[in-house]
Amino acid sequence: MEPDTELGTWRRQWQSGDDIPSGLQQRVERETRHLRRARYGEIAVTVIMGGGAAAWALISQRWIVVAFAIGVWFCIAIAWAMSIGLRGDVLRPSAATTAAFLDLSIRRCQGRLRGLAAQCVLYVMILTFDLVWLYHYQAETRAMTPWAFLTSGDLLVVWAVTAALAAVAVWYRRRQRGELANLLNMRRQLGDSAGEPLGQKIRRT
Repeated sequence: MEPDTELGTWRRQWQSGDDIPSGLQQRVERETRHLRRARYGEIAVTVIMGGGAAAWALISQRWIVVAFAIGVWFCIAIAWAMSIGLRGDVLRPSAATTAAFLDLSIRRCQGRLRGLAAQCVLYVMILTFDLVWLYHYQAETRAMTPWAFLTSGDLLVVWAVTAALAAVAVWYRRRQRGELANLLNMRRQLGDSAGEPLGQKIRRT
């Protein structure tokens, strides 16, 4: 549903006395399912990546592999701290009202923007660790200057993927900022149409 059409539909439902516009409730429920699937994905990554790195370290018992496993678990711990800290209490609205559902959508959108920035920082940190580790790992079998390593064929693929991910991040940030602006506008206009600022309704819920 387009933002203008969505806004008009929600405003009519608000004025008609419906507790929660159906489009808004469906949107929140859809986002809730996505959040739960994302959490399951985080658990799967922890088990597969963390467990695999730990198993490799136990089997290999080489210092460089042990260092890799420690680094993997350090990154996993940071990722979980970011996920828990940024996500907060956004799984359910504070009340079964339009104000609460719209406020939840706004907080989720703001959280996605903060999460995107945190993920970019985490990606750079993980990439740096991986490159340093891989350089020393390869140095055990062949000598290579840092410049030759960073410009090797395999790394060119990494740089291409990084550039593509950066472009996606810019596009996603622009999209989320537009969505947030629409949601804030909806909150203001829906509140105006009800004769009371929606922010006051939210503070009372």
